[in-house]
Formats: sequence, C-alpha cells, structure tokens
Amino acid sequence: MRNIIPILLAVLFCSCHNNDDLPAPETPDQETGTFDEANIDKNKIISLENDINNGKYNIHSLIILRKNKLIYEQYFAGDDAVFPTPVGKIPHTRDSLHDCRSVTKSIVSACVGIALAQGKIKSVDDKIFDYFPTYRQYATGDKADITIRHLLTMSSGLDWNERVSYDDPANAERQMLEAQDPTGFVLQCKSAAKPGTVFNYSGGNTHLLGQIVERTTGMSIRDFASRYLFQPLGITNFLWSARADGIYWMPSGLRMRPLDMARIGRLYMQQGQWKGQQLIPAAWITQSTKWIVDSDEKNVGYGFQFWCSKPQVAGQPVDMVQAEGNGGQTIAMIPSLDLEIVMTAGYYNDVTDQANQVLVRDVLGAVKK
Repeated sequence: MRNIIPILLAVLFCSCHNNDDLPAPETPDQETGTFDEANIDKNKIISLENDINNGKYNIHSLIILRKNKLIYEQYFAGDDAVFPTPVGKIPHTRDSLHDCRSVTKSIVSACVGIALAQGKIKSVDDKIFDYFPTYRQYATGDKADITIRHLLTMSSGLDWNERVSYDDPANAERQMLEAQDPTGFVLQCKSAAKPGTVFNYSGGNTHLLGQIVERTTGMSIRDFASRYLFQPLGITNFLWSARADGIYWMPSGLRMRPLDMARIGRLYMQQGQWKGQQLIPAAWITQSTKWIVDSDEKNVGYGFQFWCSKPQVAGQPVDMVQAEGNGGQTIAMIPSLDLEIVMTAGYYNDVTDQANQVLVRDVLGAVKK
C-alpha cells in the first residue's frame, strides 16, 4: 500500500501555508563529486536521463549523493499534480516545490522524536488515550492499550481500509478527510487486531501522531516542523496543506524542494546531527529506520513511518530505508554505502510502482560497490 495515497476533494484543501515570512531558499553549500570517485556508472545514469527526457518515464527529479557529495542532480518536465489536483505537464527546476505525499509521514515521525527529546511527549510506550482525554469513551477493549509506538509502526490494530480506491466512499482516509472531526473519526474505529500484532497502513495513525505533537507542544505541526527541523537545516520554502478548518493534513500534505528532501535524508544519514547541532536524537534515528515489523508487501518492513527493504547493489543485499510517497516520491538511504537518492515523479496512484522499479533497477543498478 506504500504506493497508494488518496486523490481527495480539492475543496477541503483551500489552505496551503508556506513560510513567506522567511528568507528565500539559499543555494546549498553542497560539495560536489564525480561519478568515478563515487564508483557509479555514469553511462547508466545518462542512459536513464535520456529515457526520462524521451518520455519513457515520468520522473521529475533525480538527485544522487555519496559520501555527502552531490554526484548528480537533474530535473525534468512531466505530468504532475498539486495535491490533490492534476496540473498537466509542467517543468521542474531546483527551486520547484513538489508534492511529497507520504514522505510527509516520515517528517511527522521526526517531529515526534523531537517532541520526545524536548520532554513534551513522555514515552512512545504511552497509551494514546492519555493524550486524547476527551475521547476516552472510545478506549474500550484492546483499543485502550494502543500506544504511540503502535501508531508509529502502523500496528494500532484499528479497523482501517486504505486498500480500496480513494474514489470509493469506503476508503478510510477519504472518510477521515471528509469527517467533521478527523481525530474522533480515527479513535472511534473498531479494533480489528490486538495492538502490535498486525501491520495495516493507515493515514489515520499518522494523523493521531501529528495531533499528539500539536497537543503536547501547543504548536501546529507546520510551525513545529519549521522551527525545530526545517529552519536549522536551512529549509525556508515549503507548503503544508490544511483543510478549510485549518487542520493540517498529516499523512501527505507537504510540498518541498527535492534538494531540501535530500537535506532530510542527510540529517538521518548523519544520525540527527547538522552543523554541530543534534536536531534529532541518534537513538530515535536508529529506532525509526530499523525493520521493526513486516509490512504487507513481500520482503519489505516498516520502522517508525519509514519503509525498510534489502535490494541488491553490485550483487550484494544492502539495507535500504525510505521515506516514500505516492507517485514516486522518495528519500532513499543506504547507510552502509553512504548513499542517498532523492526522486520525485508523477506516478500518482500507479499500482505498478514504476518509480520504485526505476530506483532499484536503474539507479542502484549503476552503483558498482
């Protein structure tokens, strides 16, 4: 289900807030490197670039970093959407904001880790109804034992259906979006499994995580992320979609520059450190990016709102962690190779997972070792 995030009613997303009060994005002081020193086959990457330019793939950006050096950065025109509305074929540049879709979930996870370090959230093993006292009437049976950890690993056990089309009124995330009270909508869901036993991909879990951050910090998720994550990284231009009533869309509402997505990845690759500051605790990074539960996809696991897999690189299996969103949005990290790949694309609601195939077959296929 990682390649399916909703096409939802645009009328509910009339508010997209950016950081107009902040300076324009700086040009990254990113050291560059060559294909040869990165041990990456240049011809294979250029072949992929030609295929994209010739229309074979609807990839909008591709960034490759190795050993914290920028090896490749390219942008392409292609069919796109601004959540949730298609906008046709448009050019993409270094300064273009792009839908992140469910990469947003990984950002919410980072905010949980920061709030935990600040002491705002006590423990990931806290029961969630401690943070939603006005909804205690729903804390019945197994639901009373749901913890923040269960939300992070998509194992809350709540009855939630995102396996049907988002055009289908039975789709749970669509129902949450349209609900007068999204938080109450999630918490009233019946228990379908004992918490911690079954993986079930759910934007509702992420919504609750974002709500916990907001309730414990007294800040909107957008403002909290901006102050404690984005601004220290030099990320000054982004959008976060909100409903007409001002509720920010936690599962998939972010738009960012691909280079800024790369900064998020680099922060995780550096165990939460950035220019001498520990923005996210290293222990949180380790927990978040570890294969904790098996997902409902073969050979794919899940951490704290991050996907985990073991693709082959130069004939050897490696541990890869991804912040991944519908349509081909990804921050892919392979710490053992000091390799990071950022991709944005327009394959929204493509069940073939074309973009991830390009990532593994063509991009990782160009890495020699």
